[in-house]
Amino acid sequence: MGVGINDVTPENAKFFDMKDANGAVVSEVTPGAPGAKAGLQPGDVITAINGQKVSDAGELQMKVQQQKPGSTINLAVMRDGKSLNVPVTVEKMGGKNNTELANAEGGKPRWGVGISDLNDDVRQQIQAPSQVKGAVVQRVVPGSPADDAGLRPGDVIESVNRKDTPNAADVQQALSNVPKGESALVRVWSNGGSTFRVLHPSQG
Repeated sequence: MGVGINDVTPENAKFFDMKDANGAVVSEVTPGAPGAKAGLQPGDVITAINGQKVSDAGELQMKVQQQKPGSTINLAVMRDGKSLNVPVTVEKMGGKNNTELANAEGGKPRWGVGISDLNDDVRQQIQAPSQVKGAVVQRVVPGSPADDAGLRPGDVIESVNRKDTPNAADVQQALSNVPKGESALVRVWSNGGSTFRVLHPSQG
């Protein structure tokens, strides 16, 4: 389908208006791929395929791989608390399996991350494709919420709490708008794929 998917976890479910931690959340959509043509968006939660419930990303991946290229599958999708039916025509993907799976990582105990704009030089260094927009992580404070969430220098923060953040100022603003004591959901591009991570507030 040309989408990256993660598990819905108990800690990130509320960010997707999900009452329980079932389904696979779309973390990225490859431009021009079947998922993009069907209108899937990052943050959509796929809860069923052809009427069969899917409990997590692994199960969805398995069911999609069983489909013949050219066949159309019907996905039950939750988007901002509304349920949609999205038909997707499956295409054969070149080479390796293009679905990146990654789980949001929990953390222990504000964010401990230094960022800068993603300019052309940096983009070239980290080999980020042109559709990736956001702020690049320059440093991560050990033991901070960012460190706990697995953020690393060279990662790109693309959105905060489901709102796109095309530059460092937007990321900074969005993170500072998170009420004290609340967690933040960030979409992070790293190593060629995007995943959702939850930043938990420091207990300090």
